[in-house]
Amino acid sequence: MGRWTRAAAICVSAALLMLSLRRLEPTAFWSALHGVNPLGLLLASGIFGASLFFASWRWHLMLRLGGNAVHPGASVRSVLIGHCAHTFLFGSVGGDVAKSWIYARWYQLKSAEVLGAAPLDRLMALTGAIAFGLLTMGLGIFSGGFEPLRDRSLLLPVVWILGVAGIVVLTALAVSRWRGTRFQSLDRFRKTLRQSGAKLLRDRSALFKSGLAAFGVHACLSFTMAVCLASVSEAEIPWLSALWLFPVISMISGLPIGVGGAGWREGSALILLGFFGIPAEDAVAAALFNLMIGFAWCAVGFATWKRGEAELAPTKSNTLPRTISVVIPTWNEADSLAETVRSAKCLPEVQEILLADGGSKDRTREIGRSMGCRVFQTAKGRGTQMRKAARCASGDVVLLLHADTVLPKDGGRLLLNVFRDRRVVGGGFWKRFDRPSVWTWGSLFRCLIRLYPGGLVLGDQAMFVRRTVLETLGGVPDIPLMEEFELCRRLNQAGRLALADGTVVTSARKFHQLGGWKTYWLMWRVTVRYYLGTPIHKLVEIYSGK
Repeated sequence: MGRWTRAAAICVSAALLMLSLRRLEPTAFWSALHGVNPLGLLLASGIFGASLFFASWRWHLMLRLGGNAVHPGASVRSVLIGHCAHTFLFGSVGGDVAKSWIYARWYQLKSAEVLGAAPLDRLMALTGAIAFGLLTMGLGIFSGGFEPLRDRSLLLPVVWILGVAGIVVLTALAVSRWRGTRFQSLDRFRKTLRQSGAKLLRDRSALFKSGLAAFGVHACLSFTMAVCLASVSEAEIPWLSALWLFPVISMISGLPIGVGGAGWREGSALILLGFFGIPAEDAVAAALFNLMIGFAWCAVGFATWKRGEAELAPTKSNTLPRTISVVIPTWNEADSLAETVRSAKCLPEVQEILLADGGSKDRTREIGRSMGCRVFQTAKGRGTQMRKAARCASGDVVLLLHADTVLPKDGGRLLLNVFRDRRVVGGGFWKRFDRPSVWTWGSLFRCLIRLYPGGLVLGDQAMFVRRTVLETLGGVPDIPLMEEFELCRRLNQAGRLALADGTVVTSARKFHQLGGWKTYWLMWRVTVRYYLGTPIHKLVEIYSGK
């Protein structure tokens, strides 16, 4: 049955493409194809990639509601695979089922629960489509964008909006009235879906972020098509008036009858853009280049799937860590230590807290002992202190926690969840500051940028690492400063780093002591000098202001 369905889809796309191409003047069409601006196509490909980033963000938020988010990189990989499946498995349903099943299989999760996030993800996608469609139609009405259609000006957009809204309403009604079945997996799917939906409605932040991500997806898809058109056409295009056409074309090309929207996209572009004086040859050429960009990203998704199957396919030896040893380096931290230790002790996964003190003159060691910590006396220097305590750790994971950093309530579960990805050897949390200011804005974004292009997690992000890996690498680097840079360098050679799906709160005291500009200048100066090979003792002098 699947073979015949695929054959039928290919035939439909081929027939629609032939119908579109037959209406073109061959010489003008080939001229449009050969005259394309390569830089424009490169830009369009980047914008399409941005749509996948927004889709990954939205999918990650939905997974988080059901407690199935592993780490952002895992969500991105599953969306890339979902895009490939969406193209060749006949639309959203095929793509959602494929990415959910593969995600659950790779990361040892229950597939029914992961699949429960897919309808919510699709529901938010439709909501974003409505929002972007209303915005572009408003611009079209304001700029006279419906005048070329005359008496038919409102028919197409109204039908489009009503159709999308109808799908949203019917999906919501189906979820609310579904009472269960005789099958355990389907009931688990229903339970996850309803619980996640209830959480989404209560969590305004998640609702806003997922809606913003959905809006971003449709904006990027529309601008991909617009940039492709600008790259092939020399005609004067009324962008403000015609912008509302691109989300309509994207929605039409998303129909599950065909392969990757081939045929539907070209036909709708030919007809709709023609009302605004765009040559048919330019419209179809732009649609074909848009299709090629989609197929190129499909190749990325396919390569991601093949590599994941080789590295992440379940094996009996893939045991997940269960316990955490917390290592806290201290030096005169009596004011902040109690809250930090309390946040760690609240986590059931934490089996011990080891405090490595570098010679405090206040009540730091006394507070640590009174709260049940194992206290070690060491020479001053964060790397040296953590190295000694980490050697005595017995948990599956060693968490290197600064004394002024507070863990989230479910930080233990979120931390261990990261290691469902067998390639991950360590990582950290997202970070925000306890006293926000203009100098600390964007801290979450910087965590993302530092990790994925730079492969770096800072110490105040509550770094963690598999204990066996840490032992293999020789322990925490025995240096007084920049120990997290050196440790991350070694960890990147052993595997991958990841961000746990939680946020720690760390002190902004450095910014208040030195001021914003001086703090950033000091950090930048020390970091650059480190990469240039400056001896550590010189960096300590710079950092301490000597």
